Amino acid sequence: MIDSDGQPRAYEPADPSLRSYHRAVWALSADGEPQGHLACVVSEMAWPKRAPWLWFLVVWPDGRRELPFEDYGPGWYALREIDEGFLDYHLPSVTVEQRFLWRRVSANKPGVPRRFALVKLSGEVAARRWDELALKDEDF
Repeated sequence: MIDSDGQPRAYEPADPSLRSYHRAVWALSADGEPQGHLACVVSEMAWPKRAPWLWFLVVWPDGRRELPFEDYGPGWYALREIDEGFLDYHLPSVTVEQRFLWRRVSANKPGVPRRFALVKLSGEVAARRWDELALKDEDF
């Protein structure tokens, strides 16, 4: 995915307008078992130039959410996988507490790496799932 000059190789998304990714939802599965959902919003970077900016959020079946992650061109590394029907991610994170001097510090520790199969939900089903998962654009 890197060219001979060390620059990211450009990728042309399946939907170059990116409209079909805004408020899209995919079902995640592994070994044929449902594992949760992946949701997306499309926003815009203002710097260094106006450019589309995708944000993704994984929601597990019990409602827990991972921290959102971003993707942007020209490389579109996460979107490449998503367009191919998979996502290399990790199992649910766990919160780990540690003491640092006199303070308690919490951090999320990602679960084991896993490849998930993705199935994009149709517009009406995705909108219903968006509501069921209580997603808001501000979550991303």
